[in-house]
Amino acid sequence: MKLLILLLSLSLTACADWQDAIFELGVEAERSMSNLSEHSISTDDHHWVYLETNPESIRPSAEVLIMLHGFAVDKDNWIRFARNFPNYKVIIPDLPGHGETSYNAELVYDFDNQAAWLNNFVGQLGLEKFHLIGNSMGGGIAAFYAHAYSDKVSSITLMDAAGVHPPEASQLQKIIENNEPNPLIIRTESDFDRLREFAMEDQPFLPWPASAVLARKAMARQEINDKIFADINDYAEQVKVTKANLKLLEEIQQPAFILWGKEDRALDVSSVAVFEQHLANSTSFIMEGVGHGPMIERPVESAELVKTFIQQLKISYQDIPVKLATDD
Repeated sequence: MKLLILLLSLSLTACADWQDAIFELGVEAERSMSNLSEHSISTDDHHWVYLETNPESIRPSAEVLIMLHGFAVDKDNWIRFARNFPNYKVIIPDLPGHGETSYNAELVYDFDNQAAWLNNFVGQLGLEKFHLIGNSMGGGIAAFYAHAYSDKVSSITLMDAAGVHPPEASQLQKIIENNEPNPLIIRTESDFDRLREFAMEDQPFLPWPASAVLARKAMARQEINDKIFADINDYAEQVKVTKANLKLLEEIQQPAFILWGKEDRALDVSSVAVFEQHLANSTSFIMEGVGHGPMIERPVESAELVKTFIQQLKISYQDIPVKLATDD
């Protein structure tokens, strides 16, 4: 019996290894189609792993786009979205505590610290000016960064961004307030499919063995994700009283594009009105039939919206009136 259990265990381990290998080949193929390659760099706080556009394919003077992923995911969430920006230098880091970038349990992973760590990262890369695009947690970091380091940011795109309390509580907020299990944190393999249904309204096809591999990776990071979510949630609770987040937004002067999935269950679409009210130079678009991840659910459509926003920044608003389509 012991021998049978051992053989079964070895068989399952080998199966998982094969699945991981097949998955990594698929990821590499997707990155290659998006003209992205993986790099790493160290700062005082973290060792970073990131994707960057292959330099030989773009002009040295190309504008830089930095894409910031959300909570409990990683840089590869942006691959298909990034494919639609061939004339830009795209940089997509694994944020601290996520993906392959290092984690330190003694640090506090709130927006303020993450913005400071991001500044160390871009400084190490020698970047002086860039556009920031952030989804969910990454959107909250983008706003903090634009406020603290305004001279470096040409524009911000807040895509289903964290950072404000929506007038209408989201399903996620209600779950957390009722002390129910957080659907964003994977503890069993079956949790992964439930997360996909929760987070995305328009789910993309996910080939075998991606679900199993991603579920295992997420399960291995439960404790890290619990800590990072607690750090972010602590900040959210504080600003319910202080309103410091709204004061911060009011001081941001860079052009801002607010892009949201109408069916977002994690961060309610009513957040858009709050961002609009407090960002002095903003425009917005709400995508019908989309959930929390427009860049995954509709990569081409969401990329075109962001590209239009960025390209219009080059036009003199004094000479040519420009208005993005908005959802009334």
